[in-house]
Amino acid sequence: MHLHELNQSSTARVLRLLCRVGLAGLFLWAALPKLAEPGRFMEDLANYRVLPEALLAPVAVGLPMLELLCALALLAGPYVAGSAALTSALLFGFAAAMAQARARGIDLECGCFGAESRAQVSWDLVLRNVVYALGALWVAVSSRSTQPTPTTAQAAKG
Repeated sequence: MHLHELNQSSTARVLRLLCRVGLAGLFLWAALPKLAEPGRFMEDLANYRVLPEALLAPVAVGLPMLELLCALALLAGPYVAGSAALTSALLFGFAAAMAQARARGIDLECGCFGAESRAQVSWDLVLRNVVYALGALWVAVSSRSTQPTPTTAQAAKG
């Protein structure tokens, strides 16, 4: 391996680690207040006018649990690729929900970080979520390419 390849791969590993930790922190920060106040989060979800009323309560409880699971799994080696892919899908979904609200002229708070966060849904927030989603997707794809396959793991054992 050449020095340039070594530097490039170690730079990618550091960048991937920073993205993982950053996304894990973001999802942890998002999940905890919503878990503490699911009723308030349910109101935020209703304001998007996307989900049927029957799904509001289960989503208000389940989504923060999924965010918490993603946050923890992003920090656990064997689960990085899958959790990063799920994190990316969630972030693209959040961006789509915000975009439809803006396109329909619905003025609402995002509900991203619980009741204390009063951020209004905007095109800037849509873009931010897309950027985060692309970062998570990169982590997912690049993590898969660096994990040993069963064939390479068996070959390494001899």
